Amino acid sequence: MKKKVILIVIIILLLILLFPIPMRLRDGGSIRFQALLYNVTIYHQLNHQTESGYVDGIGIEILGAKVLNTVDKKIETVTTTEERIKLSDLKIRQEGVDTNKLVKFNNTIYGQSYGLIDYAGDINKTIGQIDYLIEEEYLPQINGETNCAEFFGAGVLEANEKVMVLNINNVAVLFRTIENSNIRKTNGELLFEKCGENEENNSITYNSFVGTVLEETTTYVIVEPNEDEEERKTADKIRVNFGVDHLDYLYGIGRKIIINYSGYIKETYPAQIESDDILIDGYKEFELIVKEAESKNKSKILNNMELYKNNSDYDLYYVGFEEVNIVIDNKTMSLEEALRTGKMTIDGILAKANQDVSDGKIKSDMIKDGGTTEWYYDDYNIVKKHTLNGDRDVYILRADLKNRDI
Repeated sequence: MKKKVILIVIIILLLILLFPIPMRLRDGGSIRFQALLYNVTIYHQLNHQTESGYVDGIGIEILGAKVLNTVDKKIETVTTTEERIKLSDLKIRQEGVDTNKLVKFNNTIYGQSYGLIDYAGDINKTIGQIDYLIEEEYLPQINGETNCAEFFGAGVLEANEKVMVLNINNVAVLFRTIENSNIRKTNGELLFEKCGENEENNSITYNSFVGTVLEETTTYVIVEPNEDEEERKTADKIRVNFGVDHLDYLYGIGRKIIINYSGYIKETYPAQIESDDILIDGYKEFELIVKEAESKNKSKILNNMELYKNNSDYDLYYVGFEEVNIVIDNKTMSLEEALRTGKMTIDGILAKANQDVSDGKIKSDMIKDGGTTEWYYDDYNIVKKHTLNGDRDVYILRADLKNRDI
């Protein structure tokens, strides 16, 4: 009797492990036979780049390892027929959006938003589909194209000039438009021509300014432009309409933010512009210029909470410098002035240092004192304290000095 029970259990386990369950994929008609140990996919994917409109093939995975996929080579062959633009050759800027995971629909490029939505429409009613997959290192160039496998086969629920919603595995996911002005070549040139730039009285301008948040909701924010901004000559209060609902996200009353916008300022009161391209950590493109001192004296510059009351409580110091200046948009000012006026933040400086490490431009070390990090540049070093005794201060040091010299 016991042997008979064991035999039955073994048969049931084999059925579970080996018996496949058919699943239809949302990519044009592919069918996947899924078992616990393996899966076999009969591909029939929509693809407007092929003569038939589809790519067919077969894929086999065993224990998660790809054994066979005849579709990959076909997609690669199709992809190489088009001249592709690499993301590494571009600088794409869009706050609140993953600029590496892109889709193109209705001649508009969208990036996956970090925001969440509670979609009220019919999740099964689509107006189109993301039906062509390219390699992740490239910019989508044709409608229905994506460089992210996660989005391939997703149905388009809604799309306009500001946002798009995709059905990804029966979840409504928010995407936001990446404006053409925010897609530039590494030399700073626009990738796409400005609309109407050669037409008198019909040109589109691209500007940015720093303003202090006076009032905000999840759909707009009212700011007071800095005294030195051109926009201050137009109005002392500007309402920035997002065009989308930020749901529970707020910037914070009293915080300085950077607003990037195109077009004209509406002459109402408060004046109004349309933009959802807002930076909270200062301008991302900048250069630090330092002037060394003969001594190694330490100078306290400011406390981070002086810049915004809800910031983390730590101090910024210079060590071994007479001056530390910053260049933003070909304009030079002291770093202290840039920080106090909101053109730069300490968090933005540290974020750029981490990015420079990721890009292989500089090196860094983490010290075994609780998590202090040191970044090494040619003309200076940066230290962000994170010690067990609670020290969180930031230091900009002469290049021949290190954390141990503080």
